Amino acid sequence: MGAGRRAGATGTAQAAWLVVAATATLAACGGSGGDDASGRLTVVDVQGVEATAAQKGPATSATLARSAGGPDGLRYQVKVIPTPGVILGELRGGTPFDTSVVPTRDSTVCRPHTETLVPSRDGGVGQAIVWLVGVPAGPRDDGSRRVHLTLDGCRLSPRVQRVAAGATVLVHGNDAMMSRLQLVPLGERGSRSTILLTDAGQVVPSDEAFREPALLEVRDDLHPWVRAFIAVAPHPFVAVTDADGDFRFDGVPPGRYTLVVWHERLGTQRKTVKVEGGVQVKVRVEL
Repeated sequence: MGAGRRAGATGTAQAAWLVVAATATLAACGGSGGDDASGRLTVVDVQGVEATAAQKGPATSATLARSAGGPDGLRYQVKVIPTPGVILGELRGGTPFDTSVVPTRDSTVCRPHTETLVPSRDGGVGQAIVWLVGVPAGPRDDGSRRVHLTLDGCRLSPRVQRVAAGATVLVHGNDAMMSRLQLVPLGERGSRSTILLTDAGQVVPSDEAFREPALLEVRDDLHPWVRAFIAVAPHPFVAVTDADGDFRFDGVPPGRYTLVVWHERLGTQRKTVKVEGGVQVKVRVEL
């Protein structure tokens, strides 16, 4: 069983709360916002709403893949939103967490090392994947269509990353050994793609697994401690938090959405967020 799935059941049981504040720009103030001479933005408190029972449970690849509009969650239309909103997010309550890895094979290449599962700076939670569910339309995804995944010292880097659907991933093998990477949608058994690395300096371009949205776990059949996670985004509103726990969504169409937070160790959190046109919604999730 992968580390993400083992952690999911524990993480979903953890308590969380969400504070949302909307920062509105007032047209009467010349676009600068505010209700005093200092020009500070007006802050309006908005109540966070719990997700419905049907939206609860651990996140899977399908949860991300079906997060666009329409009854099947697969419909996202690229269009100009006249007055979009912005979500400024912050995931808090973390402490740095490393795990020790003692390799059991290929000892000339694979040495004992530590892997950082929870990068945390000043209480932030890094390497979490965050996305909105129910977005029917908005801007084009401007994420890179050419990204990298590197196997070096029997570990994959980056540990967690986001790519746009249709991207090509260049897999670099820097280790003089054989590795057989499987790209498996989280919550499923079958692999979308197999990437074979046989020697140092090898570069294998892969696009098969990234043609359709998914939350992928990258595993090595021959070295079971090797892991990475790739979010193949169905729309622009998918992000990976930095070590401060921060993320940002621009150009969000007005509406009410489910915000999903997934972390391989901390599990899944969900909350409902209301976005209004011309408003910055500040979202703070505490673990």
